[in-house]
Amino acid sequence: MVEAGQAGERSAAVLDEAMRVARAAGWRVVRGWAAPMQRDRIVCRGWIRTSDGARRALLAAVSGAGLIVGISADRETVDRFLDDLRRLGPVEHIPVATESIRLEADQRALLELLAEGLTLREAAAELGMPRRSADRRLAAARRVLGVDSTAGAVVAAISIRT
Repeated sequence: MVEAGQAGERSAAVLDEAMRVARAAGWRVVRGWAAPMQRDRIVCRGWIRTSDGARRALLAAVSGAGLIVGISADRETVDRFLDDLRRLGPVEHIPVATESIRLEADQRALLELLAEGLTLREAAAELGMPRRSADRRLAAARRVLGVDSTAGAVVAAISIRT
């Protein structure tokens, strides 16, 4: 899920990348929140701007669809939507429009090397830092970016850069 103050270019780029990844993994991406009739590898995508939109997206998820969501609703709607989704399973939440997100230079360099396909061990060696330091910097970057996974941090860092 991409959280944005508005449907800007960065948010659209992250959503486009998520759709590309889903399609490459064999998922069929459909527009909107219509609950799929078949439960086979369907991902619904779209923007949530109101609590009604959040409710419809949640119903699609309950019916078995994956979700690629851009959200520009009020904070209460976002929080409630995330809480409900987390009851269903893991959620990758990428806040991209927050201009206050500032990665340190070593965190950004580490994420860029990971985006190029290097392992964490290889990226740490490239930057001349111990693997344990790279682990700590990566964990700190995930916290700053508000994501739970390394993949989410890489996508969020790319979206901030563009």
